[in-house]
Amino acid sequence: MRRFFAHLGVIMVLVVTAVTVAGASSSASTTARAAATMHRDALPVAPDQATVILYGDSLASEAQGSFRDALAGAGVGNVRTSTFGGTAICDWLDRMRSDAAALHPTAVVVEFSGNALTPCMMDDQGQSLAVAVNAYYRKYSNDAREVLRIFEASGTRVYFAGAPKTRVAEETNDLNAGLLNTVYADLAAETPDAARFVGAGSALLHDGHWTETLPCLASEPCTGGVDATGRGINVVRAPDGGHFCPGAPGATRGVTGTCPVWSSGAFRYGNAMAAAVLRDLGAGDAAAVSVAVS
Repeated sequence: MRRFFAHLGVIMVLVVTAVTVAGASSSASTTARAAATMHRDALPVAPDQATVILYGDSLASEAQGSFRDALAGAGVGNVRTSTFGGTAICDWLDRMRSDAAALHPTAVVVEFSGNALTPCMMDDQGQSLAVAVNAYYRKYSNDAREVLRIFEASGTRVYFAGAPKTRVAEETNDLNAGLLNTVYADLAAETPDAARFVGAGSALLHDGHWTETLPCLASEPCTGGVDATGRGINVVRAPDGGHFCPGAPGATRGVTGTCPVWSSGAFRYGNAMAAAVLRDLGAGDAAAVSVAVS
C-alpha cells in the first residue's frame, strides 16, 4: 500500500462523476491480487444460519435484488441490503457499527465505486476530496480499514467488491480507472483472514474492456436482439456508460431510478457479488452463480 500511494503524485487529478470515480481494473496484477486473497476456509455456519449484508452505492442498489435472490436461492437465511446512490463508505460507518453489534453478520459485502459527493467526503473547506488525489484515495483506504475494524470483533468476513470499468474510462484510457479496486485488493491481500477482494466488475466486461452488450446467459431472459453472428445478446450497461439499466436516464448525484426493463448488467453484477459468499458458505455451484467472473 505504501508503494501504491508513492505513485499517486504522478497521477492526473481525478474528476468525479455521479456514476463512479474508479472503474474496474482489468490488469493482470489486480486479478492476481484477487486470486491470492481467495479464502479457502469455509465460513463457520450453515447457509440457513448465515446473516449477509450488502452495503453500497448506486451499483449495489441496482443489483441488490439479484444479490438477494442468489443468496436466498442457495438457502441463505438472512440477507439484508443497505444501499443508496451517490454514497461513499464513510456514509455507512455508523450503520455498520450498529449492525455489527446487533446482528453479528457472517459476511458483509462492501461495494463503493468512488463517489465523493456527500459531506463525509469533503475537506474542511467543504470541497470534494476528489480534487486532491492523495487525500481522496487515502480517505477511501482509511475508511475501508475502518470497516475491517468494525467487523473484527464479531468475526465477520468482509468482501470488497470491485466496480466495472466505465465507458468514459475506456474511451479516454483514464489513468485513474481501477485504482480504487487496487486499494481494495491490496487491503484484502494484507488482511487475508478478515477480507477478500471480489472482482465482480469483470462480469460486465469483454476481455477486460467495456462493452455495451454481452451474450445472453442461459439463466436470464434474452431481450437485446442478436449480434452479427446471430447469437442472442443483452444490453448490460445504461446509456451513461456506468450504470446497468438499458435505456435509463442519467443518474442524479449518483441516484438511479427503478429499472422498468430486464437489467442483465444488474443481474450479472448482483450474482457476481454473491458468488464469493456462496463459495465460502459451500452453498451451490459458485462457478455457475458467478457468471464468469475472472
